Amino acid sequence: MSNNLITRLMVGVLGAVLSTQAAPLNVIVVMTDDQGYGDIAFNGNPVIKTPNMDRLAASSVRFTDFHVNSFCSPSRAALMTGRMSDRTGVTTTNGYRNYMRQNEVIMPEYFKASGYGTGIFGKWHIGANYPLRPMDRGFDEWIGLGNNGLATANDVWDNDRMDDRYYHNGEIVSRPGFCTDVYFSEAMTFMTKCQKEKKPFFAYIATNVPHWDWNVPESWLEPYLGTESRDRSAFYASIHRADWNLGRLMDYLDQQNLSENTILVFLTDNGSDLPQKNKNAYSAGMRGFKGDLYEGGHRVPCFIRAPKGIMGEPGETDALAAHIDLLPTFIDICSLKTPNREVLPMDGRSLKPLLSGGSDWDDRLLIHHSQNGSPTKKDARLVVMTADWRLVNNKKSGKPELFAIRTDRGQKTDVASQFPEVVESLQARYDTHWKSLGLDRPQQIPSLSGNATLRLSPVDATAKNKNTQQAVRKAEAMPNPKWAFNVEEAGRYRFEVRRWPREAPVPMTAGLEPANDPNIEYIGHKTFRIDVPGVAIAIDSVELKLADKTLTRAVSKEDQGAVFEADLTTGPLELEAWFITPNQKRRGAYYVYAEKI
Repeated sequence: MSNNLITRLMVGVLGAVLSTQAAPLNVIVVMTDDQGYGDIAFNGNPVIKTPNMDRLAASSVRFTDFHVNSFCSPSRAALMTGRMSDRTGVTTTNGYRNYMRQNEVIMPEYFKASGYGTGIFGKWHIGANYPLRPMDRGFDEWIGLGNNGLATANDVWDNDRMDDRYYHNGEIVSRPGFCTDVYFSEAMTFMTKCQKEKKPFFAYIATNVPHWDWNVPESWLEPYLGTESRDRSAFYASIHRADWNLGRLMDYLDQQNLSENTILVFLTDNGSDLPQKNKNAYSAGMRGFKGDLYEGGHRVPCFIRAPKGIMGEPGETDALAAHIDLLPTFIDICSLKTPNREVLPMDGRSLKPLLSGGSDWDDRLLIHHSQNGSPTKKDARLVVMTADWRLVNNKKSGKPELFAIRTDRGQKTDVASQFPEVVESLQARYDTHWKSLGLDRPQQIPSLSGNATLRLSPVDATAKNKNTQQAVRKAEAMPNPKWAFNVEEAGRYRFEVRRWPREAPVPMTAGLEPANDPNIEYIGHKTFRIDVPGVAIAIDSVELKLADKTLTRAVSKEDQGAVFEADLTTGPLELEAWFITPNQKRRGAYYVYAEKI
């Protein structure tokens, strides 16, 4: 046999082997905001219309005992890291306690290390400013709202869900249409781009619906107004629109021949925050809603559709599973590489055996705190979960409740007195868990450098302030105008103290007209409304404190901000900014921008 023939045969064999190797799997995670287990028609809701969520559920492995945290930020941190959220520094939804620590290695980093394109579309809520933005943490593409959500002080000014402005890879851009439509459209554009570049993709679509405000076009309310209140109709309409977009996404995957090579996951970030939630709200028989430690606060829908060979037949599993399991699952199924930095131990485990129809799933322990707005305390507002039990400490008295969850899903009967040995065992396991959390570590803070402009708002301050754009509009007092950050690069910096953010380019002493978008109805949470006048403040001067330096600038009628310059050395720094009124009263400033000169 000639060398030529041997070479051709070897090439042919190699080509045949390579052709049988599966291409890398694409991964899409869709997470809605404040949609509970019962807010889907497939799960028995008699009012809401969700044909596409139902279609996905019917073709997926459905996890019926799947858990997240009771609030937004902790759930997102746990999802991204595979670790219980308390470990990551994310314990609440506001301030620096929703900032995920930089040493956490997160989901997009694994995909990026494995050659994937990575994109996030929508709500982040686990860090504002450099180096804590999605684009700093492994995402190639990012478009979304401010860290804390719609109409909060760190969102782009005057967003109301329709024709909004978004953060796009660090810049502010405008996009027409409803926010959920924008996120799905941008995600599909990203997927198309990855396909052209012959790269697999990881897309995280995190809508900010149905979280309030529930602003929607008037016509979207019509299917629900006959039987529901206006608020609840808008809540359902928001989910209906997310469902429509999920249908668009599934159709896109079919049209692009991607369905057979893509893992599609749908879940939500906490239990339902249904308007008028205690008045005949459908909860699939579960007790509690968003923020609660009972099942309705943290048991959520999770549907996973995967290609043949990974997933068996569609159906249900009642295995105790959680958001922390998704990253280990992707690492396992997609053979993801480990990023080149220290990886912290995960609490999650791969769901692969359950997806393929297996039952090899040992019992486990899951623990969540729900102490939004304050530092986490031991033995307060917690739930300890196993497959059979729920130990809930939901009372000020500190007395725990125990529920046999398999037979009492509605958690109507406290059996703690009947099973003291179970209470003692679960409490001991919680005590061990508490010692492992390291909650005494400093909170993560942003950094100041030449890499990005630091945008500081009331919600980012070191102590509690009102966190909404409505509060800024109404000139509500900001008692703690102090911000902490780390100076990453020594040098000269420019600070601009403002009454209004840069997206509202008017003088500091001027008022503003109410927001008024004719394409949408303003419906929802009364403290987050932006259709209120912006109150003018008389400001004579601005005082800026940087560590031991106190700087003052007079304010003219035309000034949009008071500008200061200062030389800084590296290290942690606290900033304080005040407006001085004509009668020499001090009012906390609302916005500060800092950038390297």
